[in-house]
Amino acid sequence: MTETKDTSFTKRFAVLWPILAGVCWGSCGIFIRGLDRFGLDNLTIVFIRSLVGCILSLLFLLIFNPKSIRINPKDIPLFLFVTLIGAFGFMIVYNFAVVELSLSLTTVLLSTAPVFVLLVSAVIFHERITLKKVICMIMAFVGCAMLSGIMDPGAGIQYSKFGLMMGVLTALCNGIYILTSKKVMSKGYSPFTVCFWAFLFTAIALIPFANWHDLAGFLVAGPVRFPVHGPVGAIVYLLAMSIGTSLLPSVAYMYGMKYVDAGKVAILEAGAEPAAALLAGLILYSELPSMLGFAGMIISVAAVMLLAKE
Repeated sequence: MTETKDTSFTKRFAVLWPILAGVCWGSCGIFIRGLDRFGLDNLTIVFIRSLVGCILSLLFLLIFNPKSIRINPKDIPLFLFVTLIGAFGFMIVYNFAVVELSLSLTTVLLSTAPVFVLLVSAVIFHERITLKKVICMIMAFVGCAMLSGIMDPGAGIQYSKFGLMMGVLTALCNGIYILTSKKVMSKGYSPFTVCFWAFLFTAIALIPFANWHDLAGFLVAGPVRFPVHGPVGAIVYLLAMSIGTSLLPSVAYMYGMKYVDAGKVAILEAGAEPAAALLAGLILYSELPSMLGFAGMIISVAAVMLLAKE
């Protein structure tokens, strides 16, 4: 009886899960700025988030459902595909993209992922492509473009053919991650099980790329402008980052994927993430966006609200 009630409750508010994931991921810059002061590169930061996320999700499973840690050996290739192509592959091509392209252009190219997801999910999962989905997808893309500043005539847009190819691949890898996660979820695995194995494989893959020297320095000194200093402050900071920008959004995204169409999930997350990033910058760093940026945030939020009512 309890399981039925929980499932019914989760289904009823399923559209909120990808929105929550987008808000959490959009707030990621708050923590990244703190770690950037110590020279920690993107791959090292992702390694930390994956490692701590792996440990936390494992603890959750051990406490509440130890049996769900196990996966069918036949599904290991699928889990590896989710991780190495969808997650690890995404990080690699994203790093190439941000070097070759302006960050704004990379963001816009990444926001095209819902197009890929919408089309492929219609073929694989037989999800309907409705007029509302298409309209909301366009609104989310336009809003993201306005928020990124790419529409600003004075913005210096840096690009190269290789960079554009990497930018498109980021959207493709993101789409693959969404679709393969949907496939894994359809096999009956819990979101925490999927996240545990994805975090584990990602952390293992990133071990050779992590900057251990700078990471050790951060663990000793602790974060700057944080209530708690030293090693204790560093641990609290990394836990907060891993829970808020890795474990919580990943689990929320998986729950959304379990009960909502993949295309709809991709659009909801794509609309919520840049708006959350803008608000975080405004509230915490007094970064005032342009009128175009505000308009883009309104359009993105409107797309999310409109699609959430479907």
